[in-house]
Amino acid sequence: MIKKYTELTKKLPGVKADVLLAGHTTFKIGGPADLFYEANTTDKIIQAVKLARRLKIPYFILGEGSNLLISDQGFKGLVIKIQTSEFKLRNSNIIADGGVKLKTLVEETAKVGLFGLEFVAGIPGTLGGAVRGNAGAWQQNIGDRVLKVRVLTEKGEIKWLNQKNCQFKYRQSRFKKTSEIILEVELQLGKGVRKEISKKIKKILKKREIQPKELSAGCIFINPKPLSAGKLIEGCGLKGRRIGDAQISPQHANFIVNLGQARAKDVLQLIKLAKTKVQKKFGVRLEKEIYLLGFDKI
Repeated sequence: MIKKYTELTKKLPGVKADVLLAGHTTFKIGGPADLFYEANTTDKIIQAVKLARRLKIPYFILGEGSNLLISDQGFKGLVIKIQTSEFKLRNSNIIADGGVKLKTLVEETAKVGLFGLEFVAGIPGTLGGAVRGNAGAWQQNIGDRVLKVRVLTEKGEIKWLNQKNCQFKYRQSRFKKTSEIILEVELQLGKGVRKEISKKIKKILKKREIQPKELSAGCIFINPKPLSAGKLIEGCGLKGRRIGDAQISPQHANFIVNLGQARAKDVLQLIKLAKTKVQKKFGVRLEKEIYLLGFDKI
């Protein structure tokens, strides 16, 4: 592997070695990546991915690091941090790089009186990550706004996929099942009144104030509709349960928070505990919403 790493480093200027990943996640948990590369253009993303694939080096696409738990041992391979940030407006639509932050999209569309993204206000992360997980809130999902997605395919081709081909379901999309890389997304919005859009955004941000303020990765489990994962975990008496500096939030049981020095292994134990207790008491099998990186088979 050292020989492959050396070759990749020569052909991909800017690659760094042994970069601690904790600082690149909202959880602030995780060991080092063998190799770390920041790609601020689509061409650089494509080059990095194609090189990693050709050299058979494991790689991971990293956005803002939300909905992610990285092992204490880190990642044995190349982490490609997406830093693309270009977007353009076309009538009532916005076409944006996968690396554009949701916060930026909400703010910029509101400025020009376009509505439709208010529901993602306050959600950390990038557009690409949101599309991959079909992020949403309050009965709205990002997939509902997608017109098409530009991807780097598993065969190394660049192509556009329409909304139907993205296979959006509740917190799911085709991108969770393939190795396709989201490069660009076109979203369909609507024309509205700036003052009313801003008012709605403020209202949504106010609602989010009830969520835990401590470091976290967001919701740990997908809600098993029509039930609430948080309510099920709370029903097992697990609110406030703590292992090391990892804790099932006393505020919202579908959040595990980092009280300062939490380790991934502690978080993982709490995840397993919640799954086991909920299965035993309610007969419901909880499915993780967060992505686990760098762990052996779990």
